[in-house]
Amino acid sequence: MNFLKYLIFGVISSVWPVSASTIVDKLDNLTLNNNPPVVYRQKTLSDGFQSLYFDGAVYQGKATRIFAYYKKPKGDGPFPAMVLVHGGGGSAYKTWVRKWNDAGFAAISIAVEGQTGKQINKRPPNKWENHEWAGPSRTAIYGDADKPLLEQWMYHASSAVIKAHNLLRSFDEIKQDQIGLSGISWGGVITSTVIGFDQRFAFAIPIYGCGFLDTMENKYGETLKNNASYREIWEPALRVAKFKQPTFWLTGIKEHHFSLDAQANTYKLLAGPHYQSIQPTLKHGHGAGWTPKEPYAFARSVIDGDKIPSFFMQKVLADSVSVKVKDAENIDSSTLYYTNDTGHTLNRSWQQAPVKVESFENTAILKAKLPITATAWLFNVEKNGLIYSSEFSERSNH
Repeated sequence: MNFLKYLIFGVISSVWPVSASTIVDKLDNLTLNNNPPVVYRQKTLSDGFQSLYFDGAVYQGKATRIFAYYKKPKGDGPFPAMVLVHGGGGSAYKTWVRKWNDAGFAAISIAVEGQTGKQINKRPPNKWENHEWAGPSRTAIYGDADKPLLEQWMYHASSAVIKAHNLLRSFDEIKQDQIGLSGISWGGVITSTVIGFDQRFAFAIPIYGCGFLDTMENKYGETLKNNASYREIWEPALRVAKFKQPTFWLTGIKEHHFSLDAQANTYKLLAGPHYQSIQPTLKHGHGAGWTPKEPYAFARSVIDGDKIPSFFMQKVLADSVSVKVKDAENIDSSTLYYTNDTGHTLNRSWQQAPVKVESFENTAILKAKLPITATAWLFNVEKNGLIYSSEFSERSNH
């Protein structure tokens, strides 16, 4: 950190009545005490879902509540489970819960901006019905950095996720050591943030969202370049390496908001196993994010002890690249995607190159020609109709 960043942080910190360490302590303590939040207005709906509210963090001296939908799969259990976090313009979603139920998981989908699951308009800002116990909602891109830390949205959203985790852990029908976390878009940012505080999750699945937002060559980077609250407190990269459990990162090669390099810089910090699916046609959205089958297959592999393809030992030469893949039996196809461009990965032109596959028992070596002009690349393999990717990689001089 350079002197200017220290200076900026010092000036902004003077308006915060509590320190960054207090925020860390509060979120860490939520994971340590394991106490479930108080639940209110729990109802069993005609479709078998439960709608409920649970205690959120105190906001401006007042108690808050978090709305959620919960449902378990058919059967007696106990079940593995998921905490699900929506993105911008979203809320608690029954459809997403059903997807996880179909995969054999109980799931709770929470609303982190003071809204219910009742839609009243097609578009924000009044898309969802608000409730009377709301805390803060998201203000642009960490636009509440001038607020006291305990009033900032990311603190309340992170707290809500950890409390939802504690709630699931209190249910007899849930296997406490088999609870995962997934978030879409801003929910992916929250997921990347929370796993730095709560290492009890058995696995995590950030979709689109990630850390290093201030490095992206778009509105995020421009907005956050001087935002000390983000850079010194909420940047996922500050703590994500604490998470040792498996993670799965889903995105599209032409993802609009969260660049492939920012996502890669986040997962490359992890000591635990991380897997990627960077899909050539995946669009950005809640439905687009929860439709692919790869996250559910990954979660089942963690729970059941099955294997999915994992990439290692990449070798880059001047005009070629190769990588090894474990658990690569019965690969249907493989493709190298590369770009000669720089800038935000959305705006780059992507090319394809054929891949030579050499198989050795459960390991394969993928080899492809790589133009010396290529600035970045990744391998995709397709197995049983599912797409798995190597890390997004860049030449060191770019």
